[in-house]
Amino acid sequence: MNAMSAEASEPSAPEDTVGEARRLAPVHPRTMVEQAAEAVVAAAARGVFLPGDRLVEAEIARELGISRVPVREALRLLESQGIVVSTPYKGMRLMQVTNRAVAELMRVRTALEALALREILASGLATAERLAPARRAADRYNTVAEGPDTAAIVSADEAFHGELCRLSGNGVLHGIWLSVARQLSVVWGLGHDVRPKPRISAEHTEILDLLERGDLEGAQAALDRHLSWHEDLDFEQAVERRRQAKQRP
Repeated sequence: MNAMSAEASEPSAPEDTVGEARRLAPVHPRTMVEQAAEAVVAAAARGVFLPGDRLVEAEIARELGISRVPVREALRLLESQGIVVSTPYKGMRLMQVTNRAVAELMRVRTALEALALREILASGLATAERLAPARRAADRYNTVAEGPDTAAIVSADEAFHGELCRLSGNGVLHGIWLSVARQLSVVWGLGHDVRPKPRISAEHTEILDLLERGDLEGAQAALDRHLSWHEDLDFEQAVERRRQAKQRP
């Protein structure tokens, strides 16, 4: 009996099983929504959209080659994550970036990652084997940092820090970090060129080396140095410079 006939000879699923399968099946539209959301965030990281820019549903759908429905849902998803702001009579706009807002965001981000380091060491997870995914994420950053794609560089940096939070084993901590990660992507897009990429790569390695040696104090000091880059950048001026550059013929 061939596979097709065997399949045909199997008894049909009970009606409630079929119904359950149908309830669980619609994953592709959500996947498209997620892809559209990622495309908007990547465009923001590249400077295609600047903070405060209006995000026109029809234009985004046309450029992505999809219908407006998943784009509308993607913008709503991004609104729930603080990346997009809906204003009456003004539509959807990319989040504003101010120096104060960045400072607040970075304080939260630093606290989360510092806690992640403590939990990694407290749970005995700082072995070479356990840290291997973070090492791979650091290697990925090293590779894309040599290229011209800002969105890829930002995404790789985000992946490294997200891996640290995941390795903490604290699901709540990791979930909170993920909830602010896309806002961080917009900020990183504005400041990715503040420091030389080789220095950032070296700092990633330093943090992991100190963790592997069990040096919590050293790892946290290295993390603090690594995350303090935003203090050297006036984000409001950076946004204005990019806006002026886009308006030049």
